[in-house]
This record gives sequence, C-alpha cells and structure tokens, in this order.
Amino acid sequence: MKTEDIRRIRKRIDATLGNFRSIYGCYVNGAGEIVTTMEIPVLEMETEEREMYSTILKKVLSGTQGRNQISIEMPTDKVGNSDEHTLLMALKSTQARDENMRDLLYQRIIESLDMDGESYVIILAADTYDLYTKDVKDEEWSEESNEQFEYFICAICPVKTSKAVLQYLPGQQEFRGISTGSLLSAPALGFMFPVLEEGSSDIYQVQYYTKSSSENHGELITALFMVENPPMAAEVQKETFNYTLAESLGKDCSLDIVTTLQARLLARAEALKEETPSAVAEVDIEDIGEILTDKGISDEKVKEFSEAVGERFDGAGTFNIGNLVQKRAFEVKTPETRIITASENALRLKVKEIDGITYILIPAGESVTVNGVEVSVLTEENK
Repeated sequence: MKTEDIRRIRKRIDATLGNFRSIYGCYVNGAGEIVTTMEIPVLEMETEEREMYSTILKKVLSGTQGRNQISIEMPTDKVGNSDEHTLLMALKSTQARDENMRDLLYQRIIESLDMDGESYVIILAADTYDLYTKDVKDEEWSEESNEQFEYFICAICPVKTSKAVLQYLPGQQEFRGISTGSLLSAPALGFMFPVLEEGSSDIYQVQYYTKSSSENHGELITALFMVENPPMAAEVQKETFNYTLAESLGKDCSLDIVTTLQARLLARAEALKEETPSAVAEVDIEDIGEILTDKGISDEKVKEFSEAVGERFDGAGTFNIGNLVQKRAFEVKTPETRIITASENALRLKVKEIDGITYILIPAGESVTVNGVEVSVLTEENK
C-alpha cells in the first residue's frame, strides 16, 4: 500500500471507533492454549477504552515502508483456490462476525507463530469504507461512492505481567503493594486484508506489520498467506548484504568502497523521494554492480557478488535502499575505538599510514570536546 492509501485507512480508525461494530479477540497463554475469546461491542465501551483499542489498530498501519510495513503478494494460483485465501475472504465478507471463521484464524496463528513462550492476544476489527474517485482534471472528489471497500485488521499483542507497585488507597490512607495484573502491550505483529491499492480493493495482497526490524516471523507469513519464501526482516537483509559484500570483494572491500557505495545509495534514495514522496526507494543489483565497477572492482568480483546476492536473497534483484544502508549514521569499529558520524560525512574519512601504522582519520571541526571538555586541536605547525 502506498502512504496515501495507508493514511486514508488510518483516518477511519479514530478515537471513537465509530466505523467499527465490535472488537474481537483471543487470549493465548505461553503454552499456546486459548485462555478465552472475546467479543466487545464498541457501543458498550467506555471512551478511554475505545481510544486504547483505536491506538492498537492504528499501530498496525504505522512505521516505515519496507521495514515495519511489508507488502505481501500472495501466489496468484492460490488466490481464490486455497483454504488460506478462502478464510481471509470469509472474514472480509462477514466483517469478522462469523465465529467459526474467527476461531479458524486463531488456530492457524497459534499453530504457526513462535512467540518464545510469551502470552499474547489476537485482536480483530472490520470496517466497510465507501470509496470515492477523484477527477483527474479538477482534482476534486466525487460526491457519490462507486465502490465499497471491506477490510479487516488483525493485531497480535504481547501480554506483560506488571510488577507490584505501591499505590495509595484512600480508604486505608496508606500506600500498599498491589499488582495490576496482565497488561496488553502494543502490537508486535499484525496485518490488514485486503489492501487499498490506488483507491481500489486488491485481494492479491496483504499489508503486514512487524514492530521489530530484526524479526518479522516468516513462519506466520507462510502459514497465513502461502508465501514459501517470506521476505527477510530489515536488519537481517542488511547483515546478509554486508556479509556478502565483504566475502565477495575480499581485500578489495575497502573503506573507500563502502563509504562511496553508501553515499551513492543514499543520494539515489533522496532523489527518488523528491520525485515520488510516497514510493519506497529501491535499487537493482545491476546498479550496485555499476557503482562497484566505477570504483575499480573487477568484473569477476562484481559477478561473484551479484550471484551470491541472488542465492542468499532467493533470486531477488531489487532491494529497499533503507534496508541496505544506515540513513542517519555511519559507524566504524576497530578493536580499540568506535567512530559514529552523520552519513553525509562518511566520504570525509581517510585512511593513512603513519610510522608504519594504518590510521583512519576524521576531520576536526571548529569545536572539539573530549568527555564534555572543549579542547583545542593544534598541529605541530600551528603550535
């Protein structure tokens, strides 16, 4: 889903939950056993309770595209021709009111999801949205709906046991130790089906949410959406890419190569963002190969790198730039020290040998502090 479409759905989930009939749920303990199921009509909720549930649902549609928000495309031959897709369509068309369909979804999640013995709650909510078209010439929305968009959101929220605290009890006029019991955390995982794609329903895709950039629970993606090779988590992508680059280039994987590669990829991402703000900035493996070739890497090693990437990324040839490089910081580690600088300063780092020892040099600006003390940095010539 594009940012604009996600924003349209998020607006539907206001603090009143006025567009939703009920909140459905299933509480699962650490052993994978159902403790209870629930169905709470929105009209019976207190104002504060509605606000908290709306926050949970909106969280499933938050985060960075390609990192927390992942577009899952289901196999074409499975859409409309599999138990998994039939279940998703049934939950959509019944607005999650069919108890048997809800129970079936709960079971599939429980059987496939590994939460390391952690208790969690599965939350479901459904909505029907009147879609309006925009006239291309005058950029105005039509007054009549031409399509109804039925969708549901599923959130999987860990349950935490609160620690005992001292609370003031007016009746006893004392602070006494109490425990507030089990608390529902923000969603760790979730999804929306179907997606809203350029103002229309797309039953071939799912918008998947993961709070963690290092673990997206591919086993759940496979079980629910029939994807045999689920996408790697963002941090895993970065680690795999970095390892493959270093292994393929060997001694040629220099500081200059890495800083140049990062700088060019970030520049490409910025240019794409200016051109199409809502799009995810991506790069092809061929483009990365051209950057390496421009920096003097041999064709043989570039080919070895491209083939290794294809093997480790299941044949993928296009990558989210944000999952390959760090946008905000550039970090250099040695056994003795650690250097962190803004990404735009990476190309200013230099390597130089002094008295037989290799140094990484960083430019000293006008203001230098050491452990909070402002110091002057003078060379022998300046002294």
